[in-house]
This record gives sequence, C-alpha cells and structure tokens, in this order.
Amino acid sequence: MADLEREYSPSSRVGGSADPFVAAWVARSRAATAQLAAQVILLPGGSLAVDAGPGAPLLVFVHGGYWSALSAADSMFLAPSLLAAGWSFAAVEYTVAPRGTVSRMVGECRDALVHVAAALRDAGPVVLAGHSAGAHLAAMVSLVAPSPLPVRRTVLVSGVFDLRPLRHTSVNDPLGLDEEAAVALSPQLLGVEGRQEVVVAWGDNDTAAFAAQSRAYAGHLRLAGLVVQERECADRHHFDIVDDLTRATSVLGGLTLTV
Repeated sequence: MADLEREYSPSSRVGGSADPFVAAWVARSRAATAQLAAQVILLPGGSLAVDAGPGAPLLVFVHGGYWSALSAADSMFLAPSLLAAGWSFAAVEYTVAPRGTVSRMVGECRDALVHVAAALRDAGPVVLAGHSAGAHLAAMVSLVAPSPLPVRRTVLVSGVFDLRPLRHTSVNDPLGLDEEAAVALSPQLLGVEGRQEVVVAWGDNDTAAFAAQSRAYAGHLRLAGLVVQERECADRHHFDIVDDLTRATSVLGGLTLTV
C-alpha cells in the first residue's frame, strides 16, 4: 500500500509537496486575470473565457488537483501566452470534492462545454486539454461520450484513466469512490464514442503509475480506431509539464497548438 500511495502521489518525484507549484499557478493566475481585466468573460457555472476574436482557435482547459483542489480562476495563468499567439482560451469550472462527486464533476464539465460553445460560437478549431484529474474529466466528456462542443483534438496530460487503484490510496478520502463507481467512471474501462484526434502525454519524471495509465489509455483509444499521438516529454514532471501546453516550441505545445 505504501508503494501505491507513493505512485499516485505525483509530488513524490519533486520533493514531496505540490504546494509550491500550486501557489505559483494561483499567483500567476491572479496576475493574468488582473492584466486581462474586462476581457475575462464569466460563464454560467463559473467557467472563464477570453475571446481573441472570430475564427481564432480555442483552447479549453480542464484543471487538475486530484478532483479536490484548484479552480477555473487558478487556471488563468495559461491565458496570456495563448492570447499573444492569437488563441482564445476557456478554463472549465467544476465542484471539487468533497462537496462534488466525480460523477457530478463530469456532468458539470459537460455543461461547461455547452456554455463555452454558446459564448465563443465564432471560434475556430477547438482543442480540449486536461491535466491530471482534468485529463480524466476531459476524456469522460469528449471521448467516452461525444463532446457537446465540437473538438478537433483532445489533449490528455498526466492523467488517471482507471480509478480503481485510487480506492486504496488517500486520494479517495474526499472522493469516496466504491468499486462500482470507480469502474463506471474509468475511461479505460468504458467505450469510446468521440472520433477526434488525441494526444496523450506525460513527463519523464511522472511516477511509473501515471506513465502506465497514460500508455494504457492511449492503447485503448487506438483499439477503438482513433488517431493517437503518445509522448513522454523529456525533462518534465507532473507539474511543470502544464506550461508546455502553450509553448509552441515544446513537444507538447507543438502537438497541442497545431491546427
């Protein structure tokens, strides 16, 4: 059990605490929101968006935090570099645990995509990206079932796609998943209805469990007939890989932002 706890603790590879990385995201997001000011659009349900104009490609981001932390407001650090590159941006809000169940989060993410589609109806190509728990949610709302927002590409970064192992770790304390719920909410164990292309990526300093989860889900999607680009990103861990989503010169950024 100690090994499982360590494998599903991404901070175990970067000093044992996610706090410095989370604090940096929060501080950078507050600065970005202040910088963008009136350009930030508050959507029903609490999601946030910034519109770069008609026809601009759109990146929709679903944050991580192991389903129990962070928010759309804490995801705004990605917006400035995207806007500078001519992209619109939306950050998805959902109710984290213990107040929200994972099933509720999936429903709220689906609703958020509906609201994004309505607010940015003139957007160009759409990329849906999720990190960690957000990768799981992005898979649930765009691959397990078709997305309510037309998505050209889904990008899944350092995700967990089979929730069953989490039942035996402290991650499950706020989630309260039993075996039945873990199975019903695991993309790895469910069908694939989305038909868009997919990028599955993780850092070479993610734990072995996170790498294995990503590889297994990439294989699952390929068996369903999807075009999947699978990448282990060099010199990246579970937290610093997120910024690569908006760096066109990085491996992950190149795969994400080519539309």
